[in-house]
Amino acid sequence: MTKFLNHSWKLALVSVLFLLISNNGNSQTDNDTVVKQYSSFYDMDTSHSARKATIYSAILPGLGQAYNRKYWKIPLVYGAIGGCLTAALINNKNYQITRTELLLRVNCPSAAGNVDFQFYENSQLLALSNEYRKWRDNMFIFTGVAYALNIVDANVDAHLFNFDVSEDLSLNWQPYTYSWEIRKPVAGLSLTLNFK
Repeated sequence: MTKFLNHSWKLALVSVLFLLISNNGNSQTDNDTVVKQYSSFYDMDTSHSARKATIYSAILPGLGQAYNRKYWKIPLVYGAIGGCLTAALINNKNYQITRTELLLRVNCPSAAGNVDFQFYENSQLLALSNEYRKWRDNMFIFTGVAYALNIVDANVDAHLFNFDVSEDLSLNWQPYTYSWEIRKPVAGLSLTLNFK
């Protein structure tokens, strides 16, 4: 009996080793299959650099968007930066005009001033000057924010450059007006997410 148990113990050990070796070979084959399946993901254009897009946009606004091949964003970038900068310069010009008029009135009350401000009192002119200055400063800040958003947009777009947006991945929504569960008309929204 002892000889039989000794022999069956050896047989069990050999069987377990055989299973481990064969399972290891299968897992290697499975790993190869998985690598082949996802190799198309890794073989994508890895030469597209988020760092380059960020630097390009920092050097010249819109250049990062051109590098990302999102040419339609370039007019938006220049519209945002140019609009804010133009508003800042217009407000600065108006601030300088009102400030000059106010200083002229305070330093030399008998001098003829700007005809556009003849009906303004000094306090009103001071308030108007402060308002122009405030909006000038705000528009310079908004110009900086638009410039920073241009850089952030180029960076994020470059990170998502190889992102798969195919028909296999979709989110559809549609309204529905009847529920089969309660068998009554209802108002609602149905969302369907497809993975293929």
